[in-house]
Amino acid sequence: MSKYSFLLASEEVSYFELTPTLRLQRHGGWLVAESIEQEEISKSQSQSTIKAVQLAKKIAAAKDIPLDEAFEMLQGGGGFSEAELLSEYTEETLSMVTSGGSAELGNARLITAFMRCRGEGKIGDDWQRLDDWSIEDTKTMTREMQTRMLEFIAEEQDAEVKAAQAKKSKRKARQEASPNE
Repeated sequence: MSKYSFLLASEEVSYFELTPTLRLQRHGGWLVAESIEQEEISKSQSQSTIKAVQLAKKIAAAKDIPLDEAFEMLQGGGGFSEAELLSEYTEETLSMVTSGGSAELGNARLITAFMRCRGEGKIGDDWQRLDDWSIEDTKTMTREMQTRMLEFIAEEQDAEVKAAQAKKSKRKARQEASPNE
């Protein structure tokens, strides 16, 4: 946490309670660090998709099959004969699978960013910032906790979108009320 973050707070803080000893500040939108982490996750997933497309094109051309069939083979949609067919692309397939990261890992990274940026834990009688929260800490969460965290993250994003839409509507109403400006 920045030593000047208190200067950026404009309202009284409200919280989302994950457990009686774990809470996160509500901000009505995402913080910059959280958005940066989401961009990195998206970038990684996009790179994985590009590698999959490249490999599928290579397989489709080499085996003279349609592109969608090559994709299906990469996703394990076929039988043993297709696995045999792909054996010559094992290294490329492994590289593609390991480079992108899964949706689960992306969710864990995003949850970790939110915990670092706004998480607080009740340690003893005091609430303490959790800016050293790690992905290993996130991995110990239950599925229910993960689901609740992702719902909270979505609520914060929705609040930001709604606030932006409200500002846009107000500007538009002002422009329509005074067309000479």
